[in-house]
Amino acid sequence: MAMRRTWRTGLLAISIAMGSSALETLPAFSQSILRVAPETLSRILDPHFTTSFTTRDLGYLIYDTLFAVDDTFTPKPQMVESYTVSLDKLTYLFVLRPGLKWHDGQPVTAADCVASIRRWASRDSMGQTLTRFLAALEATDASTIKLVLKEPYGMVLESLGKVGAPVPFMMPERIARTPGNEQVKEIIGSGPYRFRADLHEPGVKIVLEKFTDYTPRREPPNWASGGKIAKLDRVEMLGLPDAQTQVSALIRGEVDYLERVPADLLPLFDSQSGGKASAAKAEVVSKLGFQAIMRMNHLQPPFDNLKVRQAIARAIDRSLYAAVVAGDPSFATDCAAVFGCGMPYESKDGIPTRDMAAAKAMLAEAGVDFSKPIVMLHVANAPGIAALGNVTRQVLVDLGFKVDMQAMDFQTFATRRLNTRPVSEGGWNLAHTTNTVPDQGNPLSNPFLVASGPPASAWGWPNDLKTDELRLKFATAPDAAAQKAIASEIQARSYEQVLYLPLAQFTTPSAWRNNLEGVLRSPAMLLYNIDRK
Repeated sequence: MAMRRTWRTGLLAISIAMGSSALETLPAFSQSILRVAPETLSRILDPHFTTSFTTRDLGYLIYDTLFAVDDTFTPKPQMVESYTVSLDKLTYLFVLRPGLKWHDGQPVTAADCVASIRRWASRDSMGQTLTRFLAALEATDASTIKLVLKEPYGMVLESLGKVGAPVPFMMPERIARTPGNEQVKEIIGSGPYRFRADLHEPGVKIVLEKFTDYTPRREPPNWASGGKIAKLDRVEMLGLPDAQTQVSALIRGEVDYLERVPADLLPLFDSQSGGKASAAKAEVVSKLGFQAIMRMNHLQPPFDNLKVRQAIARAIDRSLYAAVVAGDPSFATDCAAVFGCGMPYESKDGIPTRDMAAAKAMLAEAGVDFSKPIVMLHVANAPGIAALGNVTRQVLVDLGFKVDMQAMDFQTFATRRLNTRPVSEGGWNLAHTTNTVPDQGNPLSNPFLVASGPPASAWGWPNDLKTDELRLKFATAPDAAAQKAIASEIQARSYEQVLYLPLAQFTTPSAWRNNLEGVLRSPAMLLYNIDRK
């Protein structure tokens, strides 16, 4: 560890001395600009279309939601001024806050929100479940949304206020009518910042400006709920190629905020030991953290065979993933709970024990053709995801597989993973990603438990009728105790079918200049409310 830190610190010193060509053209700082380096900068700006963290975080600046959950997972009104629920719990009436405007100057209407809900629901696991219960969804006037259920469903507000991607962001009706499987052409919201299309450089820079007609709520911000106050005039998201470049830019004062900092660079932020980044600080802002994920392609051999998927589940050693995913084992645990450790539905049910001999026997029984390599999509520019791939490659080799590890950046991965075709036609067999623990935290919000096959299921496309039935049973459970019991049953079924594999749970620090204040603690990177001292 000491050698690795010395080596990386040395590289950092070289980077600082030489400068970064990606930043040479940046103008001098203005006190009204917040420059941010996400781990990766998404080229997809449509917040309903992708689960990209950058797109989600960008969405929280540009768009707004009808509701938002706080840190107790309680839905709070956001764009909604008031609402009522009928005694039979079938009819919801939502009245919008007065004076809401889109960034093009037009008023926000209930019809806009109805179209937005329908589009979001076509792309999101919670939205798809909500749709199953819908009898009607309409605008009764310019400011009132009427939602009618076929039968009582207790997760309506939680669905409309979910914090994770895809977030149910509202957009103008003419844009929201874009089919969910197509990206929108205009980025127009009603949030605290507006998108500057004229200054956008895809993959390089995203520029946002304060929307002066936005009126924040008066409640204090708590996660994504409460007041969204644009205290700085402009936010710029910059695409910097790697953690070394990002940290050196922060040290030089060329960026203000880094989404993630690898653990082995943290000594640079230790002012007590004279760290080079003592003008900045690093801190974990999402205490629940992330779940590390392995997803096998259920449509293509060999992982269309349940025995083969079960063999992989018996072969993995989570301690190896926990050791590398955050860059420092102290930031990770070998948590195998589908709904996350420290979460309300945490369970140990169904988790298989590691047994390499049993795994090899299962592969022999399945008649696996080891001459055909496993195509692994390997996200090389996201250190945590890349580390997962390196561990899995060795697991597969130990089992007798050949591995074709195809390196790419995250943006390429986000498109490539949607390919349902055979490997010979650009398809794939196995990939890794991460997601926030709150997103994974219940059977309806966890996108990797949707088991309806394509196109409803997330990439990997599992198809298991029993899982879908259990998720609906959870949705209509009479109380919290019944929900917890059903969630444990869903976890056991997920492991039996190997819908996906949780590999570890981890946190990762963010970093920002010491002259910033108002940084919010949240599962998402929320960049409003930040100001300079």
